[in-house]
Amino acid sequence: MCKHSSIGFQFTSPVTELKVMTVAVLGGGVSGLAAAHYLCGRVGRVVVLEGSERLGGWIETTSHSDGVVFEHGPRTLRVAGNAGGNTLALAESLGLTDRVVSVPYSHPSARNRMILVGGKLHKLPNSLKTAFTKTSPFSRPLALSALTDLKAKPVLNTDESLFSFVRRRFGLEVAKYAIDPLARGVFAGNARDLSVTSLAKRLHVVEQKHGSVLKGLIKDRKNAEKPNLDLAKSELVQRARKERWSVWSLEGGLENLVRTLEKRNREDGVEIRTNTKVKGVIQSGGRLVVQTDSEELEVDHIISCLPANCLSSVISQTNLDVSRLLASIPFVTVGVVNLEYAGHLVNEPAFGYLVPSSEPNRVLGVIFDTCTFPQGNRTILTIMMGGYWFKSWFGDSPSEQTILDTAVNEVRQTLGINQEPDRFIVKILRDCIPQYVVGHSENVTNARRLLKDLRLPLSLAGNSYDGAGINDAIISAKKAAQELL
Repeated sequence: MCKHSSIGFQFTSPVTELKVMTVAVLGGGVSGLAAAHYLCGRVGRVVVLEGSERLGGWIETTSHSDGVVFEHGPRTLRVAGNAGGNTLALAESLGLTDRVVSVPYSHPSARNRMILVGGKLHKLPNSLKTAFTKTSPFSRPLALSALTDLKAKPVLNTDESLFSFVRRRFGLEVAKYAIDPLARGVFAGNARDLSVTSLAKRLHVVEQKHGSVLKGLIKDRKNAEKPNLDLAKSELVQRARKERWSVWSLEGGLENLVRTLEKRNREDGVEIRTNTKVKGVIQSGGRLVVQTDSEELEVDHIISCLPANCLSSVISQTNLDVSRLLASIPFVTVGVVNLEYAGHLVNEPAFGYLVPSSEPNRVLGVIFDTCTFPQGNRTILTIMMGGYWFKSWFGDSPSEQTILDTAVNEVRQTLGINQEPDRFIVKILRDCIPQYVVGHSENVTNARRLLKDLRLPLSLAGNSYDGAGINDAIISAKKAAQELL
């Protein structure tokens, strides 16, 4: 049973009376641990079931004996929006304020983003001045794309691809050199498949309503996201806004957020079980039974933070229609290589660079880790490859050596780093990023409606549904917990 009657610095409505119920949280990634944290003190028993031997999902940090840190998954968290503020408030409530490391908007890694076109790196416009200046590879100043939006006729639809939408509204070059590489960097995905209503819903809504994105954003300002006033009570959120942070992380790596969440949950009486793979979920009256290799756990409610493709097979015995909707969400595999070199070898300080899909290159992008967070006299780079194109580029089961060679060759050719890395780690992250393809939002809505209509006490949370970022995953877990109370 959870030990505490409150959950600390959460900025939610006053704590309600304790509900005597058992809740199972499926998945021990950051969203699952967050869901357990938000539930603790409000329900009688919380059990987290994780199929692997470790917690944290795709958040994984390697800390070497000499203090050098490699991040194999996410490495920074954005500050903007209520979701960004919520994660900062969570970090504060966990006592992590003194371990937060921040990057302001004025920092080169926040200002400078590059793309690789024609074998050369091109810095994207990052100010009003550069937006009105012709910058390669664009054939005209980027600001003139606004004229395209003002002239373009609206196309009434419920959804379309992100690439198609941006091409219609702002022109081919913006879609090709800005949106396409962005989709590869964030989702490891193909912008020609990804959904505009899932990834840029507000832009689509104002276009459909007002006929123009720019006009719509001006006329529809009252419907923009309203700041959560509760978040303003957080000293860390106030500090981040005052100092104009772009992103932040934690000393020693982002996995410390996971470890701290785990520690707090265990202290609060949450039962956390690793190496416990969920085999199935069946209905038992108004309750659900979670089947694992070792037991059957009867619970009052489930918050699933499993990837949608995993949950699909788990609930196939409960409802085939929901299972099929979840199975329609595709996932992609990404090869990730961390390379460490002696000395400072990056000539242009920046976050890194992305590679548009029009380029003959098997790399999605390269992150300049030590430009964001220096680690002594060394250069650390993270190379991402594959994603939507993984199988066509590398086959079903490439060797780690193949992935490593691709990474080393990339930094040699593009950055001119000819020396061998002093240290490296290769990871092949199977099915790590969900793809919000056209129709995604409708499928998720239908799945949740079915669960409600069937009166199945099961909530969907995590990055498969409402946002693939860590902030999105955490706030989806918070909403699932709140809806239960």
